[in-house]
Amino acid sequence: MKILVANPGSTSYKCKLFDSDTWNVLFQAGVERIGEAQGIVSHCFGSGETITENIPVPDYISAVNLTLDLLRRKITIKEISAIGFKTVLAKDVTGCVLLTPDVIDAMKAFEPLAPVHTQVYLNAIGVFEKLLPAVHRIGLFETSFHRDIPPEAHTYGIPHNLSEKHGIRKYGFHGASHRFVSRHVRDQYFPGRSNVRIITCHLGGSSSVCATKDGVSVDTSMGMSPQCGLLNAKRVGDLDPFALLYLMEKENLDIGQARKMLISRGGVFGISELSGDFRDIEKAMDQGDRKAGLAFRTFAYYVKRYIGEYLAVLNGADAIAFTGGLGQNSPSMRKAIVSNLENLGILLDEKRNDATRREGVISQDRSPVLLIVCPTDEERVVAEEVAECLEKKIVH
Repeated sequence: MKILVANPGSTSYKCKLFDSDTWNVLFQAGVERIGEAQGIVSHCFGSGETITENIPVPDYISAVNLTLDLLRRKITIKEISAIGFKTVLAKDVTGCVLLTPDVIDAMKAFEPLAPVHTQVYLNAIGVFEKLLPAVHRIGLFETSFHRDIPPEAHTYGIPHNLSEKHGIRKYGFHGASHRFVSRHVRDQYFPGRSNVRIITCHLGGSSSVCATKDGVSVDTSMGMSPQCGLLNAKRVGDLDPFALLYLMEKENLDIGQARKMLISRGGVFGISELSGDFRDIEKAMDQGDRKAGLAFRTFAYYVKRYIGEYLAVLNGADAIAFTGGLGQNSPSMRKAIVSNLENLGILLDEKRNDATRREGVISQDRSPVLLIVCPTDEERVVAEEVAECLEKKIVH
């Protein structure tokens, strides 16, 4: 089978075509700066040369059409068994499912919890419905990996009848990434062992931490929405609900204005008043910018705090893995997170840490807890789940 995994963004689009027999990537393409005067379109077949060109890409449907036209140069659309999406969340729906009208309605019902992400996916799914109506559209929801965390880990302290009526609980996100990294680290570094405890740190523009045992999620930092947990680029992360109510009252904010503030003016951007991109933050911090330094340290503290929580939840850890753009590429952030944890068996090797941008161990040889940098592969996870869905004849 050939599975096309679509990865939409607000002004970008990427896709990968997988062969489910070998899990080789047969084709991949990306479009950036959709809607600007000159877009950036790149593509390659297999391990061949990547070709990039600058051409106008007026809208999203044009971006998808461009990649399909490139794909058709060597592969026919009839060869594609399904299009997979890393969908975010939906009311009363999780797992890997056919994106029927009912599922789309369930996504819309929870859209206020993740408005930007959900709208992007709804748009992309609609585009493929128009362009390739005969090809199955299947979504792997980010909540799927966390659906079996214990009730005590996902229950909020509100009236129980309201939780059940409105589906209020911790759902968790970045499921495909946490699944890939936790299972890859388990299989590569602890082969044949059981009860392997790994804390995975997916760090980037959107960030979360997950406690896993044998590749299964036990707890995670994000909650009912991606707002909860770590600071993100522009999302606030953990916030006292009464602090928000107080702020709404003092600033005369309605619900819409408060929601916009929470998702677009908070997080690292809100603290630094500069940027949500840690490349900008670290550069400004090195130049003595006080607020950039505070944003950096606050983020590192949040990650450290969740690692501490999950060391307690798991009764220790065999490994802590860093992934995502920040987790993989920022030695200074990794150092800030794991500093002063020696009494917990976490010993960083600074030379290894400074030298590692791809996969590798960055802890000292004598460290009881392995520290590992591990690139993620969310698209591969989506493709695997979609293929399994088709093989079980869940989709006809």
